[in-house]
Amino acid sequence: MTRLSNAILYALVFSALLGIVSASVNPNVQLQNYSVSESPLQPGHVVNLTIQLKSTEWDNCADELTVQIVTSYPLSIEGPDTQYLGKLCYRDPDEKGRVTFMIPVDPLAQAGTNQVTVISTYQMYFAKFSTTNTLNLRVGGFPSLRASVVSSMPTDIYAGDSALITLMLYNNGSDRAQSVQATLNAPAGIDAKWSTKVQELGTILAQGSAQASFAVEVGKDTVPGDYTLNLAVSYASSSGLNKTYDFPFALLVKPEAEFSAEGSQAPLYIGETQDTQITVKNTGSQEARKLKVRIRPVFPFSSDGTVRYIDSLAPGEEKNLSYSISVDNTAEPGGSQMLGILVDYEDPQGNQLSDSADFPLSVTSRTFEEKLQALWYVWVLIGLIVLVIVARRVMAKKE
Repeated sequence: MTRLSNAILYALVFSALLGIVSASVNPNVQLQNYSVSESPLQPGHVVNLTIQLKSTEWDNCADELTVQIVTSYPLSIEGPDTQYLGKLCYRDPDEKGRVTFMIPVDPLAQAGTNQVTVISTYQMYFAKFSTTNTLNLRVGGFPSLRASVVSSMPTDIYAGDSALITLMLYNNGSDRAQSVQATLNAPAGIDAKWSTKVQELGTILAQGSAQASFAVEVGKDTVPGDYTLNLAVSYASSSGLNKTYDFPFALLVKPEAEFSAEGSQAPLYIGETQDTQITVKNTGSQEARKLKVRIRPVFPFSSDGTVRYIDSLAPGEEKNLSYSISVDNTAEPGGSQMLGILVDYEDPQGNQLSDSADFPLSVTSRTFEEKLQALWYVWVLIGLIVLVIVARRVMAKKE
């Protein structure tokens, strides 16, 4: 019985000694978990980062516990970056090891993962300890495309013109826009040329931009005024979310004066210079002022360079002008030959403009009878001479 009691006593002593040997020497503080008030973080927001610490050694408490966080752009810290928790023991409630920091996210932050370093420092007696953990906080967001008209060539667009319109797409969002496709849609009277109508722009980074140029053609009969074109843009975020954006913008088709010319129905004769009437008409949509109209010489025609002036010519109005026109001796008779006029004028705003117009004139050669008729004055002169001679002979006989 005594031996049994001694054995039990020895076992208890051995167990106590073993417990003492296995007991920890140092305290240990670990990051148990963390949470943020929103996930993913959004640019321009301020989020709460809550950190839960736990003392994992049951027999040694962590004294003078402080928690510090370190951030980098686009994250920052609002308020102190270090908080004091004091003493933290194994049996303390969770609230004792919980600490919260306020983390502002820069408004221009791009989507991606950003690291926050958590440094816990504590001590026991005079020995100091620290634990470092790294948190990965994801900044989310979406691409947001906007557009503007950069330029048009030419600046002033009229009916019948072809133009190149350049637009800029801006990504004001916090994520890249990928698979960007831009399509220009135009109303009746304006044609978006197929070669540039649809453009693949690829990827536009957050806060980045891309440029696209579209060729358009304004119909000759298009009425002047504002026409609404629409740029339809489709794209996707980095997470695969598809988005669309429409950018309507106005294209001004300006009014302008245009001219036509019509020559006299009477033919011009080869080798001769004749006065002929030319009718000039404003077929455009705007008044023309201070017109200077001159003949544009084209073989077989030529002129003396005379310039005719018209004060103003309203749309649909016409004026008759007279010019002296010569037909070259080598011209081929028969049919019509094209002649042109040049018109320099001012629009109502005083801008100097010019236009031209071609029209046909009939060219022919005189017949023998017409040539004889054209020499009537010669025959009259001959007749007068004959009469004078006859009269003199009669008078001579009488004497």
